[in-house]
Amino acid sequence: MAVLLHFFFLCAFAWMLVEGLHLYSMVVKVFGSEGSKHFYYYAIGWGCPFVICVVSMTSSLNSYGEDGNCWLSLKNGAIWAFVAPALFVIMVNIGILIAVTRIISRISAENYKVHGDANSVKLTTKAVAVLLPILGISWIFGVLAVNDHSLLFQYMFAVFNSLQGFFIFLFHCLLNSEVRAAFKHKTKVWTLTSSSIRNINVKPFNSDIMNGHKGGVTPTKMNTWDKSTNSANRIDLSAV
Repeated sequence: MAVLLHFFFLCAFAWMLVEGLHLYSMVVKVFGSEGSKHFYYYAIGWGCPFVICVVSMTSSLNSYGEDGNCWLSLKNGAIWAFVAPALFVIMVNIGILIAVTRIISRISAENYKVHGDANSVKLTTKAVAVLLPILGISWIFGVLAVNDHSLLFQYMFAVFNSLQGFFIFLFHCLLNSEVRAAFKHKTKVWTLTSSSIRNINVKPFNSDIMNGHKGGVTPTKMNTWDKSTNSANRIDLSAV
């Protein structure tokens, strides 16, 4: 259990690092293609935690699991197999957050000069609030909550970290304009498809329709009877 906790917590940090690097590649410095970046993202997200866990297990397997908890031992320094990568990810993401915030502030200031928009501070604050959960900055309270004398940081870590998934869902799904537009588009397609299927009559009624003809009507692409396949249930939904 301690090994699994170690691995999956490291994976959580690794994917937060991937999110920071992806944000950096989109906003600060664009590099590489989407396919090549995905390969490196998977290597960082799953490969690095696996390597760290294997090295930690082979060097000090007895450090996993104590009498009071299923976690790394605090006595022989094995906890640094988790704390060191976590600190590295937090520091990198803080640097990325500062760089992205500077760019957003500069763009907001330019918009203020051109369009007279006085909401630059508001936009920058909103951007920071959106990026904090997904970059895992709240985990810094967990690093500070390493002993019994930091009860306040333990409570702060428990509150902010338990709400991390909710904040990610709120800011990057519910309040994301691209996600809402894609959902509206999908809903519209589903509605049109279902209404078209209900309105199309696929049951033949006479010999003319069975032969693919109707009196005074030339067969079209939307004809529900296709003689070439001898199927009366073939419907062309290309218009949808």
